[in-house]
Amino acid sequence: MSVVEPPRPPRRPGLPIATVIVTLVTVLGAAAQLHDPDVLTRFRRDYPALHDGEWWRWFTPMLVQSAGWGQILFNIGSLIVVGVIAERRFGTLRWLVLYLGIGLAGEAIGERLDPTGAGNSLAVCGLVGGLATLLLLRPGRATRPHTFVVPYYVACVAGLGFGGVVGATVAPTVVLVVLSILLRAERYRGVAFVAAVASLIPAGLLAAVPVQHGIALVAGALAGLLLTPAAGRAARPGRTGTAAPARK
Repeated sequence: MSVVEPPRPPRRPGLPIATVIVTLVTVLGAAAQLHDPDVLTRFRRDYPALHDGEWWRWFTPMLVQSAGWGQILFNIGSLIVVGVIAERRFGTLRWLVLYLGIGLAGEAIGERLDPTGAGNSLAVCGLVGGLATLLLLRPGRATRPHTFVVPYYVACVAGLGFGGVVGATVAPTVVLVVLSILLRAERYRGVAFVAAVASLIPAGLLAAVPVQHGIALVAGALAGLLLTPAAGRAARPGRTGTAAPARK
């Protein structure tokens, strides 16, 4: 007589270790600059100083924030929310490629577009761009947080780029209201696909201006084409991928 084993409970998501470590380092950088404002001066973009031998300025602008408390709260909050989703969707290694790769590449183009700025938002844009591509290619596997965060973040960045503070307030508010309604449905595959398209279009327009954040979003989206897990598998933190149920 055969014994039918009960179904195994679903595995809990692993600890998003890259998100945790990078967030802690970024928080320490913000705390250091608040304690000693000279830290910002020593770590922010300064290309003449970089060319004179201050090599650390290739990456230290990602550890400090040049626009004060508002930027600190938004960038670190975005890193936590976007980072957790991206690491669960891509896995730790792909997360690091998107975050560090796009972040460092953004510093390379900053000499012309924002030569004295600082912040980790370009690196976060790399994650968001990758998530947008994943939404486009795998809408049936998108979670509600994934479907919401991508267009909401793009609305914040594009709204600020095209409409200043007013745009950065109105655009994400519209996205919040619309998606709060649409994502109540049991099936939201079509919503996820449209959210991806609605995110990539303004990202491309922002890159064409050109604005650093738009370029970083597009670069992240292109990198996402190479890093998207194979069909039928969704990456887990620290692993190459495990099966995930499709969503209709």
